Amino acid sequence: MGPVWIPPATTPPLCEAEFHVLLWQVHGTTDLMLSGEKCELVAGHAVWVPVETEHEFTVRANSVTAPLFFEASETATILQRPTFFSVEADLQTLMLAYMVSWHTMIKPKANLSRQILSNIESSPVVSAALPMPTSEPAKLIAEALLFNPGDIRSVDELAESVYTSARTVERAFAEETGTTLRQWRIANRMEAAAALLRSQSTVDAVAHRVGYTNVNSLRRVFPAYFGISPPKYARRSRT
Repeated sequence: MGPVWIPPATTPPLCEAEFHVLLWQVHGTTDLMLSGEKCELVAGHAVWVPVETEHEFTVRANSVTAPLFFEASETATILQRPTFFSVEADLQTLMLAYMVSWHTMIKPKANLSRQILSNIESSPVVSAALPMPTSEPAKLIAEALLFNPGDIRSVDELAESVYTSARTVERAFAEETGTTLRQWRIANRMEAAAALLRSQSTVDAVAHRVGYTNVNSLRRVFPAYFGISPPKYARRSRT
């Protein structure tokens, strides 16, 4: 037996009205009750608990569970029910950075919540209306934007991330997809927005998720792409 002594801890029944909760099992084991069902969370795994989901848990002795909170009104996601997933190295790094940004003044300009959600949601499905470039640098950039449609990096920064020039990337997109990178990026954002609108996410939250700081930008671009406003699209898809 080592010198560490962390006694077990039990929460009362909880039901967050404003936040989605991500429970990350850093060490040991936690016994969970989610919407009346018993389950177990083991080290190296996490669970997404959507807003207004009843839950309670007991963190066992010498175990560590880290909760992360995501404001429901600002978070667009297709995760509408509790979802378990493993925490790989990249996701662990993102969640640690998110926790630090939540509790300290160290706040990277990149939106970490978008990247965390992209990791735990289903893999992106490429729309038939969204041709993929074939050359390696442009393909890597397209995959990065599919992973996170809200990526705020400039063309120069994206090109630098794959060790090439913006001119090379722009030429590759034009020749291999028939569109400019800007046009491809907008189409990608619209396809992602449509998928999120088919869930229960608000238009404001969807706009934020796909990279618009102002919801009016989404309200302007979406009809030009789909021929219908975001609220009407959401209503039709849900009925």
